[in-house]
Amino acid sequence: MLSRKSIALGAAGLVLASGTAAAAGAPASAEAQAAPGEVRMWEDPDYTGSLYVQTRPSQCPAEGCDIDGWDGDNEISSVINETGCTVRLWDLDGFGGGYVDLRPGRYGNLELQGFDNKAESYTFYC
Repeated sequence: MLSRKSIALGAAGLVLASGTAAAAGAPASAEAQAAPGEVRMWEDPDYTGSLYVQTRPSQCPAEGCDIDGWDGDNEISSVINETGCTVRLWDLDGFGGGYVDLRPGRYGNLELQGFDNKAESYTFYC
């Protein structure tokens, strides 16, 4: 017979496997595999901490998307770009100031691009 602890751990594993852990800000082991056509941005290096951005180019207006002030603004430290487009991260809301371009790929530590904890908005160039 399974103990309550075993049942709870099994349920937690089911939640992680279903992909809902990303919304809860769980460690990114499963979430670090962005779906084709999608960009994901995390609070911490190596795709950990809160998942603040999960979107596709078609979900942003032509001018781009702002990162909400309480949901990742100036907190992005790692990115997976599976869009086939270049994602430009801007250091000001409204797509202004300095920027860094991220071609499709994985960026586990934006400090290496000189852009850790700076992103406030982003645009897609396809």
